[in-house]
Amino acid sequence: MSRKAPGSRLSGAHKLRPHWNDWQSRADTLSSSQDEVKSRERGSGLLYDNTLPSRCPEQPEVHSDAYAVADAHQVEGEYEVEQGVCKITLGWKSLGEELRPNDVTTDLTSLQHGNRALASKEMRKLQDRGMAHSEESRLANLLRRVSREDDRDRRLATLKQLKEFISHSESKVTLVKQLDTILSTLNDILNESSKLLWELRQEAASCLGLLCTVLSYEAERIFKWLFLKFNSSSRDEVKLLYLVGSQHALEAAGERKAFSHIMQLVMSNLQSILENVDTPELLCHSVKCILQVARCYPHVFSTNFRDTVDILVGWHIDHTQKQSLTQQVSGWLQSLEQFWVADLTFSTTLLGQFLEDMEAYAEDLSHVVSGEVLDEDIPPPSVSLPKLAALLRVFSTVVRSIGERFSPVRGPPITEVYVTDVLNRVLSCVTTAKQVQFSEAVLTAGNECVGVLLASVEPCGQLMEAVLAYGLDQLDCCQACGSDYSLAVLSLLTLIVDQVNTKLPVSFVEKLLAPNSQLLKLRLHSEKEVMSAVHGVYQALLSIKNIPTLEAAYKMVLGEMACALSSLKESLKPSGGTPSSPCSSIQHPAFASLILPVENAQFTLIFNLSTLTTIGNTKNSLIGMWALSPTIFTLLSHNLMLVHAELAVHYPAIQYAVLYSLYSHCTRHDHFISSSLSSSSPSLFDGAVISTVTTATKKHFSTLLSLLGHLLSKEHVYPDARKLLLTWAQEISLLMMKSDTYSPLFSLPSFNKFCRGQWVCWPWSA
Repeated sequence: MSRKAPGSRLSGAHKLRPHWNDWQSRADTLSSSQDEVKSRERGSGLLYDNTLPSRCPEQPEVHSDAYAVADAHQVEGEYEVEQGVCKITLGWKSLGEELRPNDVTTDLTSLQHGNRALASKEMRKLQDRGMAHSEESRLANLLRRVSREDDRDRRLATLKQLKEFISHSESKVTLVKQLDTILSTLNDILNESSKLLWELRQEAASCLGLLCTVLSYEAERIFKWLFLKFNSSSRDEVKLLYLVGSQHALEAAGERKAFSHIMQLVMSNLQSILENVDTPELLCHSVKCILQVARCYPHVFSTNFRDTVDILVGWHIDHTQKQSLTQQVSGWLQSLEQFWVADLTFSTTLLGQFLEDMEAYAEDLSHVVSGEVLDEDIPPPSVSLPKLAALLRVFSTVVRSIGERFSPVRGPPITEVYVTDVLNRVLSCVTTAKQVQFSEAVLTAGNECVGVLLASVEPCGQLMEAVLAYGLDQLDCCQACGSDYSLAVLSLLTLIVDQVNTKLPVSFVEKLLAPNSQLLKLRLHSEKEVMSAVHGVYQALLSIKNIPTLEAAYKMVLGEMACALSSLKESLKPSGGTPSSPCSSIQHPAFASLILPVENAQFTLIFNLSTLTTIGNTKNSLIGMWALSPTIFTLLSHNLMLVHAELAVHYPAIQYAVLYSLYSHCTRHDHFISSSLSSSSPSLFDGAVISTVTTATKKHFSTLLSLLGHLLSKEHVYPDARKLLLTWAQEISLLMMKSDTYSPLFSLPSFNKFCRGQWVCWPWSA
């Protein structure tokens, strides 16, 4: 791909001739006398004879106003008015000729005696003509009011009435007859200059779309009118409204294929507009129209797919545009997944062009690293770095646009060799750029690009080593970067752990969770999204399916918790009393000599507890299945010194967090009631149940009863913690009473302690 100016626009919009007339209001002049009625045809200057005959015998009387209201209908050069079975032929007379009563010829021979059915049919014809004229009059009135009304609110209300009229018009013929007038009126509104009328103008654009949908057989005429007006307009805000009208029309037609016969015309014009728009607003609305065509008429859009992508890519790599627009363009491209997949040759060729351009810019940057004298043709880093970042972003967009098809599992042209080669080349480009100058934009885009490629391949060997080194190197840069960069790095680390998983070396895990790791510092980030992303990395590490690697991660987490607990206990020494020695069973050498500030210690304990609780309660989790030592239950009920009196008084939030984590874990396993019965009364269960009971948990229920009884009897327990304990005790009691199977549990010594604790707790709870 040549380095032409991004977002270049093509020219050559279609020029269409207008074919509409300005609507002019016309006045009717009607005069009547006892003998005759003179009427001048509107705007024609011709007079016609309109003397009313006497009413036909035996026919119901029709109110004379019907003649004053109904328009004359021209039939083969003459005007006819029918009333019942009385047919009046009105001959044309030139201007200046007199009207004579004998010029009116009454023909009653067509009436057969007693033929009332025919009379009713003729009467209905007259009524239909009256209704048609009524609709024309109402339409003319609405158009006149919406054009001449001065009050903005009343004008808007009138326009909404016009939309309602178009939507529910019983006679589409009326709309067709007045189409030029309607279009002219709406066009005047769209071209209003007052900013106060923006809502009115938007409503007019919506009205245009509705009109096009209702008169689908006139859609070609209306669309041509819209595109011609767009091309002839010099104001972007007016052009925007023409596109809004087109969008409303396409969306309203939807899947009904009402515009199938003209969609190639529409698509060609939209493509021409897309090539020439130069503002984000016009780009947005033109693309929305094109995407609607792509959804409903994919066979039409497919021929324009490559041209559309070429224009959108130009906008995507224009690094001078706002980030929000770049993200929007990326979303548009990704929504065309079916076309990317259907044209994989084009897709992979485009990726290859992006990659070649990236390597060209990286080569330019490498000359800076080597200290060579820069050639005049070689752009400086200030030019190369932004363009490299833009190419990395658009590369990621195209890979995402191909979707699940971008996978070696799906076969050529996307093979494991292809993805591995591309990933290595991207890593090389980003690394080279980082050596020249630290660019957060390049690193953020690079991490995103590496991530989308890594999702398609399981790295091994040298590629795995390169990816792991790259991930740790990017993590070290978080300290000097913003939240967007940190989020990209954390997302990449989570993906690396998930993809490498069982092959992940212990050394990588220990570096991630070491005391000096940026990962631990990012937990204290002010942005909640960053904190949540760190939580995701921890969850990935504690979900590894390799026990030695998982054990290394688990011990690092517990070691930090022991360090935090020791730091809190150290802070209690001045208050009197000598705290007991730290729990040595979960200490880790990496954290042995570290003392955390009180606030950091509390946060560290709560954060790690939440991570362990989430993983421990996950189905099929190795940690949840007690594959590691200590188990989650032992850690929470014993190692963290839950009943430590001084901790409960000075740091009640810590005690509550540990309690809630234990409560959540026990609830997940029905408080271990069933497993406690497996050794005491196995005859109460069938073989299938006994075979699933884990012996490691058979004493958990008794331990839990003793712990609850002990805590409930304590005087210094935080109110929220006491409330949780009482809720927990109630749930256990209800479960024990649920079945006679659990009757042996009432004789446990720990149950008596459990009951005494509730009794002692009663005054405080009251």
